Amino acid sequence: MTQAVWRERFDELRRRRPGLAQRVCRRLLLDMQRQGLIDLDDIDEEIAVALNLSGSPARLDPNRPKPRLPKQSRHALYELALKYAERHLSADEIDTTIVLTEKRALALEVARLAEDADTPLGELRDRVHEFLEFAPGEGSSLPEDVIGTRAALVRRLLTDHLDFIAVAKRFVRVSDFGWVLDRIVPTYGQQGRLGGKAAGLVLAHSILQQAHYEGRLNAEYRIPRSYFLPSNGILEFIEYNNLEEIINVKYKDLEEVRQEYPLVERLFKNGAMPPTIHDGLEKMLMEIGERPLVVRSSSLLEDRIGHAFSGKYKSLFIRNQGTIEARLDALENAISEVYASVFHPDPIEYRRSRGLLDFQEQMGILIQEVVGREVGNMLAPVFAGVAFSRCEMRWSPRIRHTDGMARLVLGLGTRAVDRTVDDYPVLVALEQPTLRAVQQPNEVYRYSQGAVDVIDLNEGQFDSISIERFLGRVGRKLPLMNKIFSIYRHRQLLPMVGLMAQVEPSELVVTFDGLVKSEFPSSLKSMLDLLEDGLGEPVDVEFAHDGENLFMLQCRALSLGSSAQRVPVPATIDISDQVFSANRYVQMAQSPNIEYVVLVDPRDYEKLPTREAMLRVGRAVSALNQKLPERRFILMGPGRWGSSGDIRLGVPVTYSDISHTAMLVEIARQRGSYLPDVSFGTHFFNDLVESKIAYLPVYPDDKRVVWHEEFLCGSPNALAELAPDFADMEHVVRVIHVPAVAHGRLMHVVMDAEADRALAFLAPPK
Repeated sequence: MTQAVWRERFDELRRRRPGLAQRVCRRLLLDMQRQGLIDLDDIDEEIAVALNLSGSPARLDPNRPKPRLPKQSRHALYELALKYAERHLSADEIDTTIVLTEKRALALEVARLAEDADTPLGELRDRVHEFLEFAPGEGSSLPEDVIGTRAALVRRLLTDHLDFIAVAKRFVRVSDFGWVLDRIVPTYGQQGRLGGKAAGLVLAHSILQQAHYEGRLNAEYRIPRSYFLPSNGILEFIEYNNLEEIINVKYKDLEEVRQEYPLVERLFKNGAMPPTIHDGLEKMLMEIGERPLVVRSSSLLEDRIGHAFSGKYKSLFIRNQGTIEARLDALENAISEVYASVFHPDPIEYRRSRGLLDFQEQMGILIQEVVGREVGNMLAPVFAGVAFSRCEMRWSPRIRHTDGMARLVLGLGTRAVDRTVDDYPVLVALEQPTLRAVQQPNEVYRYSQGAVDVIDLNEGQFDSISIERFLGRVGRKLPLMNKIFSIYRHRQLLPMVGLMAQVEPSELVVTFDGLVKSEFPSSLKSMLDLLEDGLGEPVDVEFAHDGENLFMLQCRALSLGSSAQRVPVPATIDISDQVFSANRYVQMAQSPNIEYVVLVDPRDYEKLPTREAMLRVGRAVSALNQKLPERRFILMGPGRWGSSGDIRLGVPVTYSDISHTAMLVEIARQRGSYLPDVSFGTHFFNDLVESKIAYLPVYPDDKRVVWHEEFLCGSPNALAELAPDFADMEHVVRVIHVPAVAHGRLMHVVMDAEADRALAFLAPPK
């Protein structure tokens, strides 16, 4: 590069932006001083001489302030900067400084606009793209400017949570915000953020991208095409539909909230979307085309460390086919239902228990294309699931907490994160993938996935169908069948070889044996480790696979319940003082000083004649949850608590119904109740972990464990006294006031994960 080229660039800059040209000169001076090429005191003296100023600054008394140089000296200083730069620096070095200064100015302008909450997002988007297009790459900017700009964009678009900002500014590049801003659905106001779920996805994607650039990630992954409706959209919706009185429903009694919610949901679903949002959604649908969508909640409080709100808000699937009017109506209907879920009793109770009730909850919306293939007029991933960088509960002493785990299902991942009707995902320890929770072929067959969640393109809705029906519709068109299925024949499990046309659908069982013997578990674990290292916390990732590519759907920090200090199970407790014990799936936890035991005996529960009677048991538990002293009682009942669908399998409760208990015990009776799945890894289990509610499955028919039948089933029942409205349920729901029947003693539960042993016993208060 010649002098003429950089001179021309500088003169043009001085004409356009004289202030920026001055910054170039200052930068040149600093660079030359740092390299020892000039001395600023000498330059001051040269300016003084040139301007016939009295007294050289260099010869003044060092104990007195230097005189202020006149304004005309500023021009002289900048001309000297160019003179010395031409003498000491190459033309390329000077030109680089000019470009760098312009890039820096653009970075500062982006940061300034981001910090101004009134800046329209469209203007911010344009300025970000101007920054990205001026000179390739962010490396052409000074590091401190890039970091400052990233931090400003994180605060504006993602969160003001300082811990998140500290991590995100290291990984989320300005270019990442470029594509995010391109996918934001506009709102009338400009103050909204993307919300926790969307922010977590953006951050995780950035962490893995950086690892890929640095050669630390070899696994391939993608994220679905995603769009973002900012969090202020719900406030605009409420105001537009004159629903402001609903905002304070969170301060009402929980039972009143529960009673009012059906009306609240109807009011939201009958509301109209504000015009700006309506027009933005229509434009988005025109870009997406007729691909099925999932509408996910992304509240400002979601997916934070310690309170992830797992499963508290709705995620809804829509077909997204037909006329643009029909598609838009379906999308807006789904969004309004997600908005309404903010006022559901479960998240309100969840917020109340964490001191978050006064926070004005705003709900962003994450809209994603559904990952999957269209086969048999259905659309679903080939497989999906949820993975954890740590293994909170172990089904073998050979499994370490650091091994990580995954829950795998055929089809949509809903069955991996929710407890479903008599159905089981495949559990995989990622560092030891062949070490399964169930080993015997008949048990593998019995406790395998029985149904698949799909989007039925004929009916235009989410559907659950049996494995046999699913296979009947897809035939041999499903990719990776030999990695997903095994053949169960003559009480043996056989691998799928070739097409095996003679195999009947009823003989196929979902085992993922081929997948766990591939590179998939190690690739998934490496991704989880990179994310954990980047976030500085264990992580929980939802994913889907379309037969060719792995898609990351969301990522959040994972709360761990195993942080409790180990306390070995006492060895000197008299057998008469032992109430129950366990030797499978034991966490590290302690629940001392238990005053009450609430027991729903599975044998009595399954005898209930009607669904209404079973629902009434759930309501009785909810009433006791509000009445009994917090963290001084335990709940015991048939597994599976919190199941969706067939409530014969477990007491129908949600988080708000059990939020005050110290411990949840799932009783697995021998009659078809062995639970290789138990709860861990589900949204329900995450609720327990985050709330410090201990979880334990107990198998009373196992001869190796303690089950004090007389104490648990023969003690006086305090239900009528504590919850008189449910006295008619005394034959099913038992409430034991421990000190009243144990001569003033209380119950203590010690759980030792390392020994895989737990014991509940009676002893004096601690």
